[in-house]
Amino acid sequence: LASGFLLATAYAAYRAPALIYFYGVWTIIATLAVMVTRVASLIRNRRLKRKSSLQTAIGVRHARIVQKSQGFMGGSFNTREFFHGATAWMFRSIKWIFLALVFPAPVAMLFAGMIERSPALITAAFVVQYLGLLAERWFFFAQANHPQNLYYQTIS
Repeated sequence: LASGFLLATAYAAYRAPALIYFYGVWTIIATLAVMVTRVASLIRNRRLKRKSSLQTAIGVRHARIVQKSQGFMGGSFNTREFFHGATAWMFRSIKWIFLALVFPAPVAMLFAGMIERSPALITAAFVVQYLGLLAERWFFFAQANHPQNLYYQTIS
């Protein structure tokens, strides 16, 4: 919703400058509303108890599971595709990076672009937000605790 409004504002900056303030104000309202819901969902998700575990991934109900071999001489599709390979620092940082790129940075750039009546700055705000949304999707999938993901992360 917010990214669509921001794109509409950028388009209006080039094609219908009189509409910059109309779209810009609604973009800021939508972005702030989405920010509140996204932060609330991150807080909620942090408190959830995980239902998937290594035991549920392989269907064994034992407290201690140890894998001695991955069963392949080389890598496999699953060991390559189900492990993101990011360091713990990167994984912790990406949440703050995407939050900054999706919410405050585009709002500040849009606000400045509205004051300056700068189509380039408003378009740059959209690009920054889009990059933040890509980082958010990466975080979403890398954070997931799918049973197969848990299994292959353990043996990678």
